[in-house]
Amino acid sequence: MKKFEFNLQPVLNLKEQSEKIEKEKLAKVMAEINIQKEELHKLTKHLNEILEKTKVEMKEGTTIHKILESDVYVKKIQQMIEDKKLLIKKLEKDADLIRENLLKVSKEKKALENLKEKRFSEYQYLMAIEQNKFVDEQISFRVAKSY
Repeated sequence: MKKFEFNLQPVLNLKEQSEKIEKEKLAKVMAEINIQKEELHKLTKHLNEILEKTKVEMKEGTTIHKILESDVYVKKIQQMIEDKKLLIKKLEKDADLIRENLLKVSKEKKALENLKEKRFSEYQYLMAIEQNKFVDEQISFRVAKSY
């Protein structure tokens, strides 16, 4: 009996490798998104602290120079926050594209796996027929030999 061989196995292997790569890419981008969101949270918290501090200083009385200095710093922090938001949006778009590619590769891989399963079932069926034929021949030979 010959061994089962799936002639599209190299293609299936390639799809499995592609799926693995896409999953790794997605994990990397998602980790980066989480890092950037954490940094955004820290910046927002820092901005709120600075605004509160400036508010207290203004109530207690401060120089115009300090107020202008605080204003410049607040604007810089706000710009950093906007930049982080844009970066997060870009990373999320990248993640969406990777998810689409992953879905496509996964579907292709699944189709090949289903085809392999179907062909293996056909192989098993043909092997069973061949084995039954062999058994029938053996029985016929023994019956003929006994006469």
